[in-house]
Amino acid sequence: MDFDYIIIHETGHEWWGNSVSCTDIADMWIHEGFCTYTESIYVECMYGYETAMRYINAKKPSVTNKGAMVGVYGVNEEGDGDMYNKGMLFLNTLRYVYNDDDKWWATIKGMSDTVFKMKNIGYQEVVEYFSFKAGKNLSPVFEQYLKHSDIPKLEYRLKKIKGKEYELSTRWVTDVSNFNLPVYISTTGKPSYSPIGVSNNWLKTNITLQKESDFKINEDWTYMEVKKL
Repeated sequence: MDFDYIIIHETGHEWWGNSVSCTDIADMWIHEGFCTYTESIYVECMYGYETAMRYINAKKPSVTNKGAMVGVYGVNEEGDGDMYNKGMLFLNTLRYVYNDDDKWWATIKGMSDTVFKMKNIGYQEVVEYFSFKAGKNLSPVFEQYLKHSDIPKLEYRLKKIKGKEYELSTRWVTDVSNFNLPVYISTTGKPSYSPIGVSNNWLKTNITLQKESDFKINEDWTYMEVKKL
């Protein structure tokens, strides 16, 4: 890329630090996760959506998933260093939970420019704000990604019934109960994806495939581990 990412990152701290700051250093992810996501916003504005998706997902190998992004409160302890790139991947995941870019960008801008402008805030306030704007309870999603080291694991089975009809079974394996996050799939073999609801309980749905290899799961929009059973 023909820009210095650190200039974009540090400029981002004018919003995620100088405007919106964390009450306790345990929530340093509010600074660094959002600020790293600012890099991808810049890339999307300057180089386009597809390039931004490549930029975000290229960070996956650098995430260790060995510690929680939220630190210990009250003892001056930051969370794990994954708060940078995992924070960006988590926010990209939330974008597709919203599945409405106008609402998503308004939420991001409103956080820094109006709702929390020049304020010190913490984990719970961010969760409540995003849940309100999304119109759904995002507490389990935030808790899994921020307070646990492991990312959600999607387990699925694909069973042929007859002809072009298949039975798709899916579930999330998480540390958090009542975890509900959409998964985007394609049944045509083409990069045209639709969301399906997935929870901690096995869910079954019938899908039509010309051939089994046409079934695709979008792993660029959701930061997860995928396991076919």
